[in-house]
Amino acid sequence: MTRMTTALAVLICVALPLPAAAWGSIGHQVTALIAYDHLTPAARKQVDTLLTADPDTLTPPDFASRSVWADKYRNSHRQTAAWHFADNEIDKPDLDAACFGLPRLSPGQLASQGPAKDCVVNKIEQFRAELADPHTAQTERLLALKFLIHFVGDLHQPLHAADHNDKGGNCVRVEAAGGHRAPNLHAYWDGSVLEPLGASPAAIAAQLDANITPAKVAAWSAGNVRAWAMESFELAKSVTYDLPSKPTCDEYGSVTLSAVYRQRAETVAGEQLEKAGLRLAAMLNGALAR
Repeated sequence: MTRMTTALAVLICVALPLPAAAWGSIGHQVTALIAYDHLTPAARKQVDTLLTADPDTLTPPDFASRSVWADKYRNSHRQTAAWHFADNEIDKPDLDAACFGLPRLSPGQLASQGPAKDCVVNKIEQFRAELADPHTAQTERLLALKFLIHFVGDLHQPLHAADHNDKGGNCVRVEAAGGHRAPNLHAYWDGSVLEPLGASPAAIAAQLDANITPAKVAAWSAGNVRAWAMESFELAKSVTYDLPSKPTCDEYGSVTLSAVYRQRAETVAGEQLEKAGLRLAAMLNGALAR
């Protein structure tokens, strides 16, 4: 990370108290900090210009703080709730079905006013197109940017791209193990899995960014949103749901996460944050190339 970005990150982390655990705060800020450091000068200038002019007070206006904006916005705009995930079933994967058939916007319809029954894959594509279009109204481009900063992060949390008849792991209770405290599997993957990676978003981002090589940038920036969603789905299938039992919402149960499981999960989570940051940067660099 650059010194300026790192200093900004430290200020953000001091100003924003961290919740006990949530990919929607720590993980999203890590993704944003990595992405910001990989923006081109042209893209960064446009991003800063858009955010500086934003009067919204849900979060501070800087890039990392806006990474949690969509979660706060959802609290008062419940029609956006399903946009944060794609419940692709482990036993019978069908991304189109998980995305409600990937509904198209009507002519002239804004992505921010799209139907409630939609998914993170479709919304990323829609908001990317709006951000890249110079004819999009400035207010909508700003919304598109804020949703993208968040949704690209969401897409890389495995339980936002998969389901096993358990509401994305929310019906699977997790027994305390290894010092982690999480009420369910989804909550564990939202935040507890990140705890060993560092004490703050700035520390985690700096550590992960230091591991990013030019080869990783080239490899991980390639592909498309659908491929990234299926990559997260496969990780959910092979890692997240690699459990000693398979509780569902019909048969609630609990699991104890072994040391081997936790170590593997921490490695996957760190790599997913790296990928999310690079892919978010690549998307913004492409959309704001002019």
